[in-house]
Amino acid sequence: MRRNNITTMQDDLVHEFIVLRRGEGLHRSYVDKLVGRGVARWADIPPGCGSAEVQRLITAAVGQIPDADLPAADRRIVLAALGLEPNLGAVTLLGRTALIAADQKLGERTARRRVDAAFVTLARAVAKNTGWHDPERGWAVRELRALVRLDRPTPEVVEQYTIVASRDGLAHLAVSFDVPPRHDNADRLVDADIDYGARIVASKRLGTAAFWHLLALPKPLTRNETHTFTIVHQALDGHPIAEDYQVTPAASLALVETRVRFDPGRRPAAVWRMDPTTPAGSMLALDGANEVRARFDDPEQGFRCGVCWCHEPAHT
Repeated sequence: MRRNNITTMQDDLVHEFIVLRRGEGLHRSYVDKLVGRGVARWADIPPGCGSAEVQRLITAAVGQIPDADLPAADRRIVLAALGLEPNLGAVTLLGRTALIAADQKLGERTARRRVDAAFVTLARAVAKNTGWHDPERGWAVRELRALVRLDRPTPEVVEQYTIVASRDGLAHLAVSFDVPPRHDNADRLVDADIDYGARIVASKRLGTAAFWHLLALPKPLTRNETHTFTIVHQALDGHPIAEDYQVTPAASLALVETRVRFDPGRRPAAVWRMDPTTPAGSMLALDGANEVRARFDDPEQGFRCGVCWCHEPAHT
């Protein structure tokens, strides 16, 4: 009998989880090379993640499954078998299974069956609940280069993304952009256009000053394949953009480069680099083109980095 897609996904996921829980589980230094395509798609694991990041992403993904689909006892068994349950930690799967047996008051043979059954329950829940074509998932930013143009009547931000697919068949992705709200809380008017590498196929407003765009790629990407595209945001309403451009890096982000070009008739009073390793008060000087540039290699995950500035009053 021909299997349906969900059954196929479930069986594939069970096999991938069996590989991951062997030996030291997710504590192996090369664990990113053991992560299968199904698990990578489910937990949104970009290529090249270290062991700690794989652990974090899978722990978070397990935690998001509803209790109705993964009961608490099965959740605890899954985390313990993968080496993610601190109170049931052991170097080998056999050792962790023994701890599970003691924790659940089971014989060791019964505990092994419970481990197998818990991962079947997990795989069924993943196959049922994962949005395999969610444009927010299945990809990660590898490099981001931004140019902020303040020397034009209409301020604009040009963002060049180099992304990497974490699943096969990635055909769409979503990006967002926000600007400061107006004092009267009226809607901001910000346009978006693609320079190259994608098409905008849908857009929506996420608030008075935040925007979301669905992009179609020129062709579907395979897992680990990279792609570069550029999107341009323009503030058409005459109101300013923020006096900073900052990014909060994820684990996959290897490079952030920010360049800001200022209007020579409205030079900034101060410009400074912002990241956790830069001392407070570290100023940037404008070059002969009225620009500043800051580059961040392997920026620290979870901490903002970028360029900030403040303006002098406009010349009259």
